[in-house]
Amino acid sequence: MKRHPVFFLLCFILVSPLADASDFLVKKNLRLDWVFMSEQQRQMLPFLDNGRESPYAIHLLIAPDYGRETYLKLDIPSGTSLFIDNRFMQHFDNPVGKLFSLDSLFTRHQHDSLFLTLYNNAEFTSPPDGAIGYKYNFFDTAINVNPIMYRHLDWKEDYLKIIILLVFTFFVVLHTLLPTELLDFYNLSNLFTFRYTETLLTKYRSLTKTHTIVILYQATMLASIMIVALYYYNNPLGNRLIMSLNPVFGWLVIFVITTIFIFLKYILIAIVSHLFGISERINFYFLEYLRMAMIFYSIIFVIISYTIINHFHSLHSLLTSLILIVIIFNFLRLIVIYFKFRRLIPIKNLHLFSYLCSTELIPIIIGLNFFVK
Repeated sequence: MKRHPVFFLLCFILVSPLADASDFLVKKNLRLDWVFMSEQQRQMLPFLDNGRESPYAIHLLIAPDYGRETYLKLDIPSGTSLFIDNRFMQHFDNPVGKLFSLDSLFTRHQHDSLFLTLYNNAEFTSPPDGAIGYKYNFFDTAINVNPIMYRHLDWKEDYLKIIILLVFTFFVVLHTLLPTELLDFYNLSNLFTFRYTETLLTKYRSLTKTHTIVILYQATMLASIMIVALYYYNNPLGNRLIMSLNPVFGWLVIFVITTIFIFLKYILIAIVSHLFGISERINFYFLEYLRMAMIFYSIIFVIISYTIINHFHSLHSLLTSLILIVIIFNFLRLIVIYFKFRRLIPIKNLHLFSYLCSTELIPIIIGLNFFVK
């Protein structure tokens, strides 16, 4: 005891809070300096609020270049263990704010830098607050402390903006060349119409080339929404296939796949319609299906585009709400189509419900099973 008073003093400093947060003057905010080991990319990545990661262990590297009398302030969550240079120091059952003397830590560990690790078995959902600074009684309190600026390091953001620009350009060209056909898909009066005149029904007797172009535009919007959902909501593909590509190339691949599925939807409607003896309503059903999708997904695309451009950090939280809205929309579309057909097709309600289940409900369930967590 007498020969090592400094050692025990350092231990006491390490495990005891030295001052209240109100006595602390921030010199460097460490919230953006946490890193974690990405199992997917096999490298250390920044752990930021706008990410989707929930690591069990996060790390902080501190260099001894902050001067004397500096302190480390950490807000440690409950159930967290603290390691310094990969050596266990203390476990915290309850959330606690701790102040550590950097001079004491560097003296004790005799390293050029300190490598701190927080381990929590319940996973970290956001980086804990941390700061390096001074106690008021050691430093001039008149100094101006500039708040740290927000930053994000998501390399995909710029590519998503390119995709938004491409879709917008497609819309401008389409609106210039085919204004009538495009606006017909955005016609709300036709969307909520349940009584059709013969003149109105004649529009559904064939699919024109202009309809095909409009379908391609709709596929670009759907592909854009899906590539964002795959990156920031749920990615069941891992690093395989399109997810290993540049986002713009991945978007083109999904565009091709989406276009194929839209035409497969038409083929499914045609086959089932022939089986139920209502082949004269194939195009009516398909174009009504496209019109409702065009209006709804245009709104979703605008919301996502605005978020990516102006509030990218909140994209993941937004997608959670939008996925629920998409699910509700798909079932509402099923109900609207049911009542449209009920007035146009002289078949029993049970047969009509079976018809719509085979063409609407089953594809919806398959799609939701893929995208929803």
